[in-house]
Amino acid sequence: MAKEPQISTEPEWANDTRPACAVGMDLLRQLEAARPNDYVFLQVQDFVDLSTSAFVGIPEWDAFTEHCKTCEDCKK
Repeated sequence: MAKEPQISTEPEWANDTRPACAVGMDLLRQLEAARPNDYVFLQVQDFVDLSTSAFVGIPEWDAFTEHCKTCEDCKK
């Protein structure tokens, strides 16, 4: 019997280093909880320029980006 393909529910960046501090990660978890179908489509590029991400306008993403603007750990 052929194996079923594994479908990942983790976004592309999840296997890389954390894109934010603990507070920022909590905000990302809020995005995941509120919009799980959108969350899985987050890509590394979304963290490079937060203002051009396709997620702009989603309240949980906007809260994350506002945090990142003022957090020294997240700016790195």
